[in-house]
Amino acid sequence: VRVVERPFSDLLRHPADVTNDLDTSDVLLRRRDEPDLRLTRADREGIRSETFSALTRVFRNLSVHHPEALADALADAFRWIELLPASDRQRFVDEFSSIVGAVGDLDSYDTLSQFVGEWRATAEIYADPVLANRLRRQIDASGSAIPAP
Repeated sequence: VRVVERPFSDLLRHPADVTNDLDTSDVLLRRRDEPDLRLTRADREGIRSETFSALTRVFRNLSVHHPEALADALADAFRWIELLPASDRQRFVDEFSSIVGAVGDLDSYDTLSQFVGEWRATAEIYADPVLANRLRRQIDASGSAIPAP
């Protein structure tokens, strides 16, 4: 679906023009000093939701029946996982599969975005051997130990 960008004030001044755009496009309303808003038709959003739900089921089934194929597909999609140690690469694949299933059931994808971002940051640390070594060192601090997540 095409996205038409408009200033938020267009919605206030010319609402009919904005809603006419929704026949063929989504509308991205740009706001100053606030997050932008996206307008879409409910039927279009329903189709997106059904599609994402189907894709999450496919990923979950792929992970169960063909885990090697999923691992290869994720390595192609997220080239940076090659920077992770082998055990972490496998953990990424396993957790990705579980999270994809969960977010599909909830129709809420923020968790998946956060998951990928955190693993990408981990790969960036491994890509910098000096930083990785610094983070492996014992920290001299007083107080109680904090358990690993």
